[in-house]
Amino acid sequence: MIEIFGVGGLPEVRPGDDLPALIAAAADLRDGDVVVVAQKIVSKAEGALVDPPAGESPGTARRQLARREAVRVVVDTARVLVVETRHGLVCANAGIDASNVPGGSLALLPEDPDASARGIRAGLRRLAGVTVAVVVADTFGRPWRVGQTDVAIGVAGMGPIRDERGGVDREGMTLEVTESAVADAVAAAAELVRRKADGIPVVVVRGLDAEPVVGADSESDSDSAAGADAEDAGADADAGAGARLLVRPPEEDLFPHGRGWLGGALAGRIPTDRRAGGVSGDDRCTAVAAATAAAGPLARVVTAGDGIGLRPVDGSPPALIAAGVGAGALLAVLLDLGYDAVRRDPEPGEDAAVVVVTRMAPAR
Repeated sequence: MIEIFGVGGLPEVRPGDDLPALIAAAADLRDGDVVVVAQKIVSKAEGALVDPPAGESPGTARRQLARREAVRVVVDTARVLVVETRHGLVCANAGIDASNVPGGSLALLPEDPDASARGIRAGLRRLAGVTVAVVVADTFGRPWRVGQTDVAIGVAGMGPIRDERGGVDREGMTLEVTESAVADAVAAAAELVRRKADGIPVVVVRGLDAEPVVGADSESDSDSAAGADAEDAGADADAGAGARLLVRPPEEDLFPHGRGWLGGALAGRIPTDRRAGGVSGDDRCTAVAAATAAAGPLARVVTAGDGIGLRPVDGSPPALIAAGVGAGALLAVLLDLGYDAVRRDPEPGEDAAVVVVTRMAPAR
């Protein structure tokens, strides 16, 4: 039988705190337990905190910091920024947030969550005399479903994946693709016994027949051991390869680009001296509108009521075609950026060849 229970009595974690010591003092651990630790207290203990610049809102600071932390931008709209971090994680705002962080600071992800998990595991072995698995968990959104759930960003002492490929089902069919993300399942299960406001950052999962470790990592962990001695962390040779096995290789990613990519790609090709002034809305809408008129001196960008117009410089067929094609491209970009947009032909008396009427789509 599997038991899941939160560990109460932990103090507010501060930079430099010895997480294994705090956990060992608060939890009655047994061999074989899986200790699920919230990413936030790992980041706090490791000092992965940043204060926003004076006068800057946490939201603005987080967005700017997320861009600096990103190795790739996946979705970039006025409402959400999703990036790939150096850890290979694809998440909103590079995993940076201000919840449960005192003083208005922002918490970054740990430098190496797998190293953090190994350090905590080694420290618990040293201090409590138990051999456990450790999962560092963080809350992620889901692109195709409403709601968030916790996933494993750091793992030590258990295999993060149960590979069932090559086995057979009850009908004798060979399993070809089944790989169960058990570390993610453990992280999500731990979330069942805690809420963000409960003050329970550590959960113990007991009775799980954890997967054996694979790809033992012998690298030394010195800076990200969350309070454990570097010698202990480096000596934890049975910790396994960690959560990095859960990261899908880029060449296997079927959805490398999200909303906002088209606009960013087009806007990035605009000459810096080509600007369209006076157009409200997302700056990239303005930039892309200018780009659509850059086929030549045949059309120019104008404001047109509540939208953006592309006006031909004359009534010649090439100018009309340029304006029409440009408006079609602009419409695609606006939809990609999250706007409600429609394309309509000019009304009698309008001198813009095509007008794209836009407004921000309502937030869900």
